[in-house]
Amino acid sequence: MTKQGDLGQLLGYCGHLSHLYTDKCLRQDGFDVTPVQTRTLTYLCCHGQQDVNQRDLERELGLKPSTVNGIVSRLEEKGYLCRRSSPTDARCRLLSLTEAGRDKVNTFSSAAEQAAQVSFSVLDGEEQQQLAAFLRRIIENLENEVKRP
Repeated sequence: MTKQGDLGQLLGYCGHLSHLYTDKCLRQDGFDVTPVQTRTLTYLCCHGQQDVNQRDLERELGLKPSTVNGIVSRLEEKGYLCRRSSPTDARCRLLSLTEAGRDKVNTFSSAAEQAAQVSFSVLDGEEQQQLAAFLRRIIENLENEVKRP
């Protein structure tokens, strides 16, 4: 039987390897973006034409404001997103994808699919569904514990 601590280490290591492999696929295909940058662009793309508050992105990525600020700055330098102050609250930064950012999301989805295929190729369809259900339950439980005072 696996100890619970071992399970946490296995999940963490699996996530780490997944990021490394995704990064490798992105570099090989010349996408010039990191996995966290792809998550950022994908998150913004899911919001369509709506501006996204940078604080919402911080929550989505689970990263500190200074780290997200660096990610956003690099994506802004590459021309993939725009950042501007909110007209109602100058302390608030609003983010939106540029056309180049939207194009980038469309092109790197193949690298992300390739990484997912390699990750899950050892599981059949039913096992993939079971794993996803188990992980959702673990996530829900941990989210509840984190939110508990």
